[in-house]
Amino acid sequence: MEKAEYQKHFELEESFWWFRGRRKILLNLLRSQGTTRRPLVWLDAGCGTGFNMTVFARFGPVFGCDYSEEALVFCRKRGLKNLARADVQRLPYKDGSFDAASLLDVLYHKNILDDVSALKDVHRTLRPGGLLLVADSAFNVLRSRHDLAVHARERYRKKDLKQKLEKAGFQVIRLSYYNFFLFPFIFMFRMTEKFRGAKTNAPESDLKALPRPANGLLTGILKIEALLTKKINLPWGSSLFCLAQKK
Repeated sequence: MEKAEYQKHFELEESFWWFRGRRKILLNLLRSQGTTRRPLVWLDAGCGTGFNMTVFARFGPVFGCDYSEEALVFCRKRGLKNLARADVQRLPYKDGSFDAASLLDVLYHKNILDDVSALKDVHRTLRPGGLLLVADSAFNVLRSRHDLAVHARERYRKKDLKQKLEKAGFQVIRLSYYNFFLFPFIFMFRMTEKFRGAKTNAPESDLKALPRPANGLLTGILKIEALLTKKINLPWGSSLFCLAQKK
């Protein structure tokens, strides 16, 4: 992504509603599947500025890699260890090194020329029965200047992501959209952006500090979705998540 975005991520990743809500959804998913009852050696591939590594550390040792040196500088500011500068398409780890891995808003990146190949390399690093947690953007109709700022290549649909995971040797356990309740508002906002024209669509992410009441309200909406997605899959949303297993 654009270099300026790393500073935003570092400052907001802990408190911003979208990150907080996504973490709640993903942690509820892991717990609902009973996957956190034993220690897990975890790889956060494309770890960005590293806050998710601190979250996964509750399950066991965590390793992180990212191609961006800027991202790794922020990881070190958090005091994180077990870091490597690496392309997620060519991971520098031995076969069967990890019990679980995560790709959180990574597969969509424009530098990933073959996402199935990237998934296969993550598959290689997992032990038999190892878990893969994926979260990414959904529906290309929502492409915007935010996607330009974070260097997004595409946004996924459920069926496309499922096919890619299966080609890479994974069995899908759960796959759902999220950001369901806010989807109509996001859709209208994106269409308004496009209507206003390209001059207003210079690369810029949606990461901006919000007043505490607004941030709390939006976090609460995603926490409701976190409760729902423990049991059901949502039919649409601006993002999606998947929990898959190495066959």
